[in-house]
Amino acid sequence: MIVIEPAGSKEMAWLHTAAYGLSPREGEVVEFVVRGTSNRQISRALYVTEDTVQKHPQNVFEKVGVRSRRALVKRLYLDTIFP
Repeated sequence: MIVIEPAGSKEMAWLHTAAYGLSPREGEVVEFVVRGTSNRQISRALYVTEDTVQKHPQNVFEKVGVRSRRALVKRLYLDTIFP
């Protein structure tokens, strides 16, 4: 049996991160960014320094072609819904 249903947010997140060539760690950071998590909270959750966390979004912004967290969320999630 094959069931076809709309993709959930987890599947869409994976698809978007794969499409932009983000590393697995960058994908994790994007998930936190989408939820509005601060760099301090991300660093605690991932057991890395805040400096390290700050570099991941910068790399993601460059790969996706945006300059802010807000623009990142818009590009990855809203642009596909409301082109």
